[in-house]
Formats: sequence, structure tokens, C-alpha cells
Amino acid sequence: MAIILGALVKRTNTKDAAVDDRRGRLEAERKDKQEKLARLYRAIEDGIVELDDDLKVRIATIKQERDIVQTSLDRIHVQASTSQELTPDRIAAFAKLAQDKLLKGEAQARRAYLRSIITRIEVSKEKIRIIGDTNVLAGAVSGRKDGPQNVRGYVRNWRALQESNLWPQD
Repeated sequence: MAIILGALVKRTNTKDAAVDDRRGRLEAERKDKQEKLARLYRAIEDGIVELDDDLKVRIATIKQERDIVQTSLDRIHVQASTSQELTPDRIAAFAKLAQDKLLKGEAQARRAYLRSIITRIEVSKEKIRIIGDTNVLAGAVSGRKDGPQNVRGYVRNWRALQESNLWPQD
């Protein structure tokens, strides 16, 4: 678990510099939009320009651009707070808790717990693959409540040998 989530944490940390750069650019853009709106409002109040249809459209456009920038900043804030929840100590504590629950918990609770973090298990003659979404696992470690997964529309290797569900042949 530490290896899997460690890779996720490393990827997240490498993205932090780019995210900080983007956050700075977005904050500067938001400030620029606010200043443009303030100048337009001041010009209208001082009687320098008259509020006509073109100016109303321009103000609405600047407000919309400002709101888009704010939405992007809000999304960055949520993602940054999520990435800070994954610390090595928290991963270790979660791994110990998971081990205790899997070894000492009731059978039904163990199955439910495994289903919450494992998407599927593929068994072949050569290997067994346990597949899950690292984001779901990261959410479990950080304490987020991720909703139930939707039904998959595509399953890899389904009926690879055509051994079941065959229509009667003509």
C-alpha cells in the first residue's frame, strides 16, 4: 500500500510546482478582471462614459471571465487540500488499520471493505492481478467518502475464449 500510494504522492508532489504557477497566474488574472470592472464602474459613476448596450455586454463578459477564473481557483484549492491529506504517517496508519480489519474483522465486513477499494480481480494461468483505482484508495486513506462506482460499460477480456453465452448457431 505504501508503494502504490507513495507513487501517487510523488506524482502529486511533482505537480505541485505547476499547480502553484497556475494558481499565481489565475490570481493575477482574477485581480486584472476585478480592476477592469472597478475602472468601468468608476467611469460610469464619474460620467466619463454612458452605460449603453455595448458597455453592458462588456461588463457581463468580464464578470463571466472573472467567475470562470474563480471556479478554476476553487478547483485548485480543493485538489491541493486533497493532496495534503496523503502523508506517509497517514498511509502507514491506514495500512495498519486495514491489516487489523482484514485479519480480525467479521467476514461480511472484510468483504465489504475489500470491495470498496478493489475494482476487480483477474485470474489467469500465469498470474493473478488485483486491480483498483489509486484515487479510491487515496480517498479511503484520507477519509473521503467516494460514492459507489457506476456499472462498467466495458470489461477487458470478457468472453475471450467464447466459452459462455453463445447464441445457437444456424
